[in-house]
Amino acid sequence: MDARRAQFARHLARRRRLRLLLVCVALAAACGTTAGIIGPRILIGGMSVVRPGSQPQAEPPLRAKAPEAAAAPFDLALQLGLDPREQQANAIRWKSMVPEARRDLLDRYWSLAAMDPDRRQSLVRKYEEFRSLPEERRRFLRDRAQTLREFVASLSPQDQAVLEGMGDEARARRVLELWQARYGQW
Repeated sequence: MDARRAQFARHLARRRRLRLLLVCVALAAACGTTAGIIGPRILIGGMSVVRPGSQPQAEPPLRAKAPEAAAAPFDLALQLGLDPREQQANAIRWKSMVPEARRDLLDRYWSLAAMDPDRRQSLVRKYEEFRSLPEERRRFLRDRAQTLREFVASLSPQDQAVLEGMGDEARARRVLELWQARYGQW
């Protein structure tokens, strides 16, 4: 009888270990899924990480931070008026990005966060104006911007350095001159 009890006890112990292992695996999968869904929103600012009146837990990356401005996360999704479908599409797009592209977007985010609040608000207003345009016009403008990016990338390093040192209006005039010199009428 004692051998049967010992065998039954070993059987129960194995079942407990198996159940504990299954619970651990399920909990790890749930945590990973939650982090995958919420992670991009926390990193990019769709969800506030810092409560009002409290100190931030983590500093933004130092290389992307402007030395004169202490950038703090801000609720960009709320300012831009993104609907949940856009936020979900952005989260999916974030997961499919390579780490270098993610780093570039985070650098752009922190430079936006470090920007003067009036300038940032002006950019948000311009984006709202862009979103209010018809889809056909937005597609045309995106295509035009992509064409300009490719054109500027095709310029010599000297021309690109000169363009980087110019102000916005002077840079636009110079790009237009270079375009017309290469292709003719804009």
